[in-house]
Amino acid sequence: MGARHADRLWIVAGMAVIALLAVATWFLAVSPQRTEAAGLTDQTVTAHEQADELRARIVKLTADKANLGTLAKTLNAGKVALPADSGVPDFLRQLQATEPGVEVDVDSVTVDEPAPEEAAPGVWSLTMSLTAKGALAKLGDFLKELQSAAQSRAVLIEAASMESDDGDWTLSFTIKAFVVPPADADAPSITTD
Repeated sequence: MGARHADRLWIVAGMAVIALLAVATWFLAVSPQRTEAAGLTDQTVTAHEQADELRARIVKLTADKANLGTLAKTLNAGKVALPADSGVPDFLRQLQATEPGVEVDVDSVTVDEPAPEEAAPGVWSLTMSLTAKGALAKLGDFLKELQSAAQSRAVLIEAASMESDDGDWTLSFTIKAFVVPPADADAPSITTD
């Protein structure tokens, strides 16, 4: 009977050792591998999502590259509309070129010192007061021309008033002309040449 009891003890002890080895194997070998596999699966999903985003971006950039000529024209027009310096001489030449076409005489221009625009960091504005004379309809055409897409300079008409002296009309108005100097530059200087 003692041999049977010893055999049973050995069997129970063996089963306990096997169970303990199975639990230890699970916690020390299998579970970490499953956790690592789950982490790699998450990384794979993230990598696929990033690849899809990059593919979409490549498609957009390819379309933009095909549109590069139009984008360059838009950029150049923006540079003309928002010059790096005051651009006053060019603006005055544009006004002079507009005058004969609309039959208006601009006879007075005053330019204030540049002021930073709070709503648009890096953008400065030059407030200009102008006086133009001509027929009422022609002065209206002149204002339309000043605000039209044909006018290459970015300007905002802030105030306008008109007076008549025996059929001759005088338009006095104030505009803001915008300037974007280089990021490391000081306030734009006003030139008259």
